[in-house]
Amino acid sequence: MTAIEAGEPVAHAELSRLSVEDQEHLRVRLLATPTGRRWLRADPELTPDAAGRLLEHEPDFRQSRRDRTLAAVIKQASSAAIERHLDAIAAGPGAPELWRRLAVDPDQLVSLASSLFASDDRQAADVTLHLLVLDRLDPFEVGEDRRAKIAAAALSSPNIGARGLAAEYLAEHDPGVLRGSLDRLLADESERVRGVAWEAALRVDRSGTVERAVTLLSDESAPVFVRRSALDALGTVLPTSQLTDLLAYFVVHPDHDLAADAAGLLYRQHRNPITAEAARASPHPDVREIAERLLDPSRGSPAAGGSRPGDPTRSSTDIYADMIRQLEERSGNQHEPHGR
Repeated sequence: MTAIEAGEPVAHAELSRLSVEDQEHLRVRLLATPTGRRWLRADPELTPDAAGRLLEHEPDFRQSRRDRTLAAVIKQASSAAIERHLDAIAAGPGAPELWRRLAVDPDQLVSLASSLFASDDRQAADVTLHLLVLDRLDPFEVGEDRRAKIAAAALSSPNIGARGLAAEYLAEHDPGVLRGSLDRLLADESERVRGVAWEAALRVDRSGTVERAVTLLSDESAPVFVRRSALDALGTVLPTSQLTDLLAYFVVHPDHDLAADAAGLLYRQHRNPITAEAARASPHPDVREIAERLLDPSRGSPAAGGSRPGDPTRSSTDIYADMIRQLEERSGNQHEPHGR
């Protein structure tokens, strides 16, 4: 084992003292160990060919800790070698050096960054989005238009997290891009992506999007998870007066998730007696429980047809009825036999 392989500090100048054959033999041996590869990466006379060979050891570039020697390889490697190992470089601590190198050609930067989202490399996708799209300082001077292009490419990523990050960025900065992919986004398997897409669409075209949501909700052949997002979107933007009949329909829906979502909207945001009465007939016990709670005169919501003690809208007869009920309860308790 050489001193280099053992991790001992050795000057790179010593390599030049060896014959060409011995140098190549030593390089092959050094490439086999992490310590040896790091020594080779730090060689001030690193050639593009040697950098390409070092890039083949992709785990070195995916490590979590910072390593200044990675930058030298990324600077010296050929464009072809960079593209062959793009995912590994973009996923690790050498990614900033990659984008600094590519920043001289913004169109190539966008092209290579967009290509990263075609694979299911979650780490590469997330790091790329954070460096090129989400960083408000735009350290690589990508520009708003190119950032939107990169984010739009990420919408097609097989990675759920990347799609969510891209959708949220575009919803804030360029919601029109989301409209172009709205059919796909509203049916996305990610609840986060669906929610962002509905929110953006409602901001851009409220009336058209509301009509779209109602049509989708009336389609019993549509997937339940897609209809649930549509119902939640409408529950967020429409007033109770426009949701009464729709919620009354869904609180009795055979699918529990849809019925529970409608009951949740009834309880949290859209209390009304019509929907509450309908919920009493729901086939789902938890939905009926919400209805009974809202309609109960002693603890319910005036907005849903019930009442509460202290409610200023209650009549005096209600107050007297409560007093009589309380007196009867006390009287009954006094006549109960004491336990032994």
